[in-house]
Amino acid sequence: MSLTLTVLLIYGACLVGTIASPPAPGNRDSDEAAPRRLLGALLVPALALLAASAPAGPARAADATRTVSGAATVIDGATLAIGGQRLRLHGIDAPDLDQTCFDARERGYACGRVAAEALAARIAGGTVACEPRAAITADGATTALCRLGADDLAAWMVGNGYAVAESGSAAYMAEDQRAWGRRLGLWAGVFELPGDRRRLRGATAGL
Repeated sequence: MSLTLTVLLIYGACLVGTIASPPAPGNRDSDEAAPRRLLGALLVPALALLAASAPAGPARAADATRTVSGAATVIDGATLAIGGQRLRLHGIDAPDLDQTCFDARERGYACGRVAAEALAARIAGGTVACEPRAAITADGATTALCRLGADDLAAWMVGNGYAVAESGSAAYMAEDQRAWGRRLGLWAGVFELPGDRRRLRGATAGL
């Protein structure tokens, strides 16, 4: 139960008790002043409790947006874990681990695993620093701008054709177009956009 709700319940209980209590016989002035004294007595501790709880919200917000850094575990081509926190590379999308794509000779290959392995090889045990954004993905990951030294990992993934710029986002569109023009990675063959594939699978699962 939140502190604010607790204070409100205390107020309610006291007001009900004041209303339900019978007035003292023959002392009208005392009866009229009693509720005011009661509310006055409650006001000071209630305000103190509310004031004490005020910093909690901003503190939680600050924790949610602070830079996270350390050794990173690669979950897939667009998702990392640092210190137990899942972080999704902001502005890009990569094939899921079970996704299959086709190369220039129309041979199928596990493009999702290739993307994850490329990201893991790029990090190679280095320290990754991520600046979380506000968005939370469906799997509970926080979107973040992640860097290895000065290098933007999302830009590297898209620029080498292991991932694509996220649909509807202008971020990394230039890297996406360059990779397409050079037929790098995914663009060397045929593949289904990861987001479209997930939506189709979700729609099929609902039938």
